[in-house]
Amino acid sequence: MEITLTGQVAAEGALRDILFLYADMVERYGGFGHGIDTGYFAPLDFVDARLATGERLALDLDLLRNGAAIALLCAIVDWMDEGDAAQPAWPIVEGARVAWLAGVFVDRPEIERAFALAFSGEEGDFRRQLAIVYERDVRGTFRRLAGG
Repeated sequence: MEITLTGQVAAEGALRDILFLYADMVERYGGFGHGIDTGYFAPLDFVDARLATGERLALDLDLLRNGAAIALLCAIVDWMDEGDAAQPAWPIVEGARVAWLAGVFVDRPEIERAFALAFSGEEGDFRRQLAIVYERDVRGTFRRLAGG
């Protein structure tokens, strides 16, 4: 998604939801868990967010893109927890699969690996990879914001 001045409000709302998502993960779960509140934003709209040419907006694009990916990983966890292997993917999970196959996450290797493991059926390895993503991206975001 190309973010223009008119899309800034939606991006700011997504960032707000992502920060609440991260806080929920840290305070209530200590990582990924079932039923984490991902907010109201559409993560598939922001996994490849970039500023439109010529725009100079004060948005943390790394937080926006990674937070959207983590919201998708939360949906995959819920899907795995609530069904069996024969169950068709939920639309948001199928959208995440399409994004992964399109190479959207290739510039974020730890996140890309989590999607690869999820969609290859390696659930145990997927859940271990989630711990790495949580530490690096979620807790790492709070360390960065705290200046440490």
